[in-house]
Amino acid sequence: MHLTTTEAERVCRKLQIELVHCRHHVRGFLVVDGRRVLPVHYSNGHKDLPADVPHKFRRSLYLGVDEFLNLLHCTLSRDEYVRLLKGRGVISW
Repeated sequence: MHLTTTEAERVCRKLQIELVHCRHHVRGFLVVDGRRVLPVHYSNGHKDLPADVPHKFRRSLYLGVDEFLNLLHCTLSRDEYVRLLKGRGVISW
């Protein structure tokens, strides 16, 4: 799977992840109902991410390959994503 920092940033904006820009990385959390649910991070810049990073980024979001591609191609909304996490027991409230 191929992923650029621009695509990672777009995913974070779509999921409304609260981000903090550090020197080398962007770190943040998915916040649902005022609670931090998932930590997320990726590299700064406008470049392709190294080979193993897209896989780790996808797994940190608890998504399969097809689900992640749906998120990238804008067919999975934030509400659908939160419902998916609740269905998997990642979010239990």
